[in-house]
Amino acid sequence: MIIVADNISAGRPSVRRIIAQRDGQALDALCRRLAGSGADWLDLNPGFLPQKNQRAEVWRWLVTTAEAACALPLVLDTPRPDELALALGFCTRPPVLNMATAEDGRLAPVLDLAAAHDLSLVAAAMTATTPADAEERLALTALIVAEAARRGIDGPRLWIDPMVLPLALPGGEAQAAAVLATLRAIPFLFEPAPRTLLAVSNLTTATAAARAGFVGPAFLAAAFGAGLGAAMLDVTDPALMKAVALCRVMAGERIFAPAEFGG
Repeated sequence: MIIVADNISAGRPSVRRIIAQRDGQALDALCRRLAGSGADWLDLNPGFLPQKNQRAEVWRWLVTTAEAACALPLVLDTPRPDELALALGFCTRPPVLNMATAEDGRLAPVLDLAAAHDLSLVAAAMTATTPADAEERLALTALIVAEAARRGIDGPRLWIDPMVLPLALPGGEAQAAAVLATLRAIPFLFEPAPRTLLAVSNLTTATAAARAGFVGPAFLAAAFGAGLGAAMLDVTDPALMKAVALCRVMAGERIFAPAEFGG
């Protein structure tokens, strides 16, 4: 399971300040800390940038600073296809594009960009709204897989995000169950099967997060058991990273050392 650090996001006030001040020393230190905390990839999300000239400046600074700070692959995270193309122009190493959706205006442009540059991409199984159940998620996944295959993108280059929602929302329990069902079904329905990615942090968004942190590790373990390929999460969260380590023990990827887990 690949671990994607979601810590470099303008949704976090500290990161918003770093971006606003173009504090290269702080961003460099953050990237190094995330790499040392167990991240495999770094997600870069500067948030909504209304002015095109501002987008170029921010993405140039983010990409060049992050690439200089560590050797981890970068994930370019924006819902705007034109902005992905802009950010890609500053990369000296192949990034992952995040994210497309099944909407007409957001799927084809990102697929075309990934195909033209031989890149991997994340596509969310949603349109303007999130599906209500696993069946709808799988139908949208089928559409994405078909469109990707037309462009020569399949198997490990395509990542499907089944879109987890906050557990505290009405129907949040059913949504979580639908996500797990989608993860379990994908390997059996597609050949070659796309890989899967989840933004685990979304599970506690818009909740009393300080009191709901215990939800993340349990859901991560359930998603891992359902075949999750990559988890986007806060790699500085000790409970989440302990769950990651235990998942890797269960997968036979590392030795179980009880003292490491407080045993």
